[in-house]
Amino acid sequence: MESTKYIGPIKKEKVVSHTLAVGQCFASVSSELSSVTASCEMSHTVVRGKPNAAQLHLDSVLDAILLEQGIKPSAEARSNVPLAQIMLHCFKQRPNEVFLSNAGTGKDITNEQHLKRAISIARTLTGMGLKGKYAIVEMRNHQETLAVYFALIFAGVIPFMMEPNATVYELTHFLKLVEPSIVFYDGEFEQAMQEATRACPELQPVLVAADQPGVLDNFTKGQSDDIASYRVAERAMDDTVILLPTSGSTGLPKAVILTNRGLTTVLPTIWTYHSRFPTPTRRMMILTTIQWVTFTMFTTTSVAYHVPIVMTPKAITADHVIEIMEKYRPTWGYLAPAFAVSLVPLIRPDQLSSFEIMYLLGAPASPTLMGNLKAKMTETARLCDGYGITETHGLIAIPDKDAPMKSNGWVLNFLNYKIVDDEGQERGRGENGELWVKGSSVFKGYHKNLAAYEEAVTPDGWFKTGDEFHLDENERLSYVVRKKITFKHMGAHVSPEEVERVICSIPGVHESVVCPSEKGAVAAVVLLPGADVTREQIHAVVNSTLSEHKRLHGGLAFVPSLPHTHSAKLKRNECSKLIEELIKSGDCY
Repeated sequence: MESTKYIGPIKKEKVVSHTLAVGQCFASVSSELSSVTASCEMSHTVVRGKPNAAQLHLDSVLDAILLEQGIKPSAEARSNVPLAQIMLHCFKQRPNEVFLSNAGTGKDITNEQHLKRAISIARTLTGMGLKGKYAIVEMRNHQETLAVYFALIFAGVIPFMMEPNATVYELTHFLKLVEPSIVFYDGEFEQAMQEATRACPELQPVLVAADQPGVLDNFTKGQSDDIASYRVAERAMDDTVILLPTSGSTGLPKAVILTNRGLTTVLPTIWTYHSRFPTPTRRMMILTTIQWVTFTMFTTTSVAYHVPIVMTPKAITADHVIEIMEKYRPTWGYLAPAFAVSLVPLIRPDQLSSFEIMYLLGAPASPTLMGNLKAKMTETARLCDGYGITETHGLIAIPDKDAPMKSNGWVLNFLNYKIVDDEGQERGRGENGELWVKGSSVFKGYHKNLAAYEEAVTPDGWFKTGDEFHLDENERLSYVVRKKITFKHMGAHVSPEEVERVICSIPGVHESVVCPSEKGAVAAVVLLPGADVTREQIHAVVNSTLSEHKRLHGGLAFVPSLPHTHSAKLKRNECSKLIEELIKSGDCY
């Protein structure tokens, strides 16, 4: 596979259109489709440079959908095909091919089997009058999860994808935020879901334990699963399609609004290195759970490009992932760096030998990890330290084949970008600055939180990623540091202010600050005069309230006071230095 250099360093904020010969773009499609599309502008999302082969293939899919509807393909028409139509069309093209392998059960699900299940659920949702309303999904990675997910998209119901194993505290927060009309969940979460819904008596969502035997069959009873007669719900390109959680700098996690326009723009992203379509790779391995943008991005692109996926409802352990690699021989996959660190010492080169491309995503990867993992892969396989964020529907930059090991590569060609200093002034090559991006994949907003959106996006549309990069002489990015106060532990987001709120809810606690450490979150706590609060009490409350990755694995220390600004805000940089000293002195545990 050849590297596609179309994503390179052209930064002008101008849409570039291209007319290409039929033979270049559509060798695999009908002569009717080729003759129509050869005269059309190509790849309407591209704002810098030329379209790559993956983007051109998606154009051919969009044009086929338009022709089925009797619409003459054009750049404008292509830009108005929503995700649900793309998914339904692509599922129907290859009914007998495997869509999903469940590595937990060993069962394969074909496109037709999956589509029939999803359509019957979608018809039920439509019959309930739920188009445009909200749902919460808390399920592990199995075939019923994906049937529910695609059914919601088909029916125009907006899912909020919830982290499996969320605590009652977290479930309650999101129930109040999203106000779902229906909740799909696995039976193992029954008790937590019941407790959370009792805490929200003003809400009365329909509860569906979707993985339990016979539950979905009963839910869809009387509804047809006929594929030929089914039509997806009409939705505009800027309508909300999915909500995903993300931690911000202002307290509890927020819900990011993802749209048809953004979701379709990123469909070709991960196939930037590929030139053979459809089915650019033999099998994709998906390990992240449903709340991650990698899950939604990769499951949808696998459908559009006819790539079978393998996933598992079991816990992601090194032994289980090695078992998946040996049995299913995936050719494309990704790992969180924290998990990769535990995997590398245990895995043999022959167990990794099927991979053509492996991404490290979700947190910065160290050069040592990159080197150790690449040493166990084949010489021709590519190991990429990609960079993306939920607010851009996924990936922002991918390293090309000539990029240095530590590089995150060029910003993808559907985004304009710049790096800026603390005053928002643009920096140049060879300098560091915060990365700002603008384009059709930038999110629409945070659900019910306009203030947070206005803080994150400038009036003229630049999204401030909060991450600082070095821009080299070839305009490749290399990650430097996270500027925002959120951080990641165990590959998952931690909002310091969320943890601080929990600590400060304990009687006797006056104030707290939470910072990252090598072991995870660490806190400095100020008690009220005369209060008798112990470390054990604080740990017990945090552990019973928050998920594992948010807990105080770095320890806590009691301090007499914390540094503040004149406006009474915490000086977080100074707090971080204070905690570093407390760790060195052994006072944090």
